[in-house]
Amino acid sequence: MKELHLENSWFLISSKLKKIKFNGDTDIRYTEEFVEMFIRKFTKRGDRILDPFAGFGTTLFVGQQLGRTVIGIEYDKSQYEYINERIKEPCKIIHGNSLKLRSYNLPKFDFSITSPPYMRYFDKEDPFTNYTKIGSYSKYLKDIGRIYKQIKKVMKKNAIIIIEVSNTIGQGRPLTPLAWDIGREISKIFFFEQEIIYCSTEGDHSHVLVFKNK
Repeated sequence: MKELHLENSWFLISSKLKKIKFNGDTDIRYTEEFVEMFIRKFTKRGDRILDPFAGFGTTLFVGQQLGRTVIGIEYDKSQYEYINERIKEPCKIIHGNSLKLRSYNLPKFDFSITSPPYMRYFDKEDPFTNYTKIGSYSKYLKDIGRIYKQIKKVMKKNAIIIIEVSNTIGQGRPLTPLAWDIGREISKIFFFEQEIIYCSTEGDHSHVLVFKNK
């Protein structure tokens, strides 16, 4: 992964995106080198890391290899089982919903990194139920806020919180400014430190939103 610094901007360039085929679908996730760079930058061996949307466990697997204690939360049972079969204590995956994070009796964390499930303004399925229930974009943003208010309670003072997310387009509709809307919502809870542009040589890019628990 290449890093490019231009005045107050920071660009990351990755050779390719990580694509996982699972249950007949293709899922795109950030790469191991992406999460490793941030774990090394913001944590030390033995630190605790939280991933509230564990997905296919990239954060957990990389953190485990680097000697960190990573706890993830994953709603989808099949993805939870995929991670659980491959993770070892003291790292842990919880089959649950981050909207109920306060009920999981979590310890204090030194760092958090994740990519949340996406929603466009015209979508009707709730991402936080694995798209199985009816929702709305306004509710989705409120729920993001509800989740990160709970996360604030388990983050140590001055801990860094990272969210990787893209603005989205689709079906001939106008762009959904998802990254900016999430950034605005989380800025009500944490101090917004920096935005990093994460690019791939395939032409895709996302926004890495960096917050601090001041």
